[in-house]
Amino acid sequence: MVFKEATVRKLYLHTDAQRLVARCMRFDSEITLEMGTKKINAKSLMGVISMQLKKGDCVTVIAKGDDQEEALGETVKVLSST
Repeated sequence: MVFKEATVRKLYLHTDAQRLVARCMRFDSEITLEMGTKKINAKSLMGVISMQLKKGDCVTVIAKGDDQEEALGETVKVLSST
């Protein structure tokens, strides 16, 4: 298991959430996003939408599995890009 904090660089509306979930689905690893008391599966569109991510939010990304390093890096990259 690996984890890293990421600062969200934009508001995650429905289409942005779809892109994030699609990117996460490429990996075999479990990918979890944590923010405050919320903990969701990053491969769940409803979960990502329910987090209501917006610019400036600090999210902990946790990846666990065979391709965890790559999954972690890519997820952090997506969240931190504009």
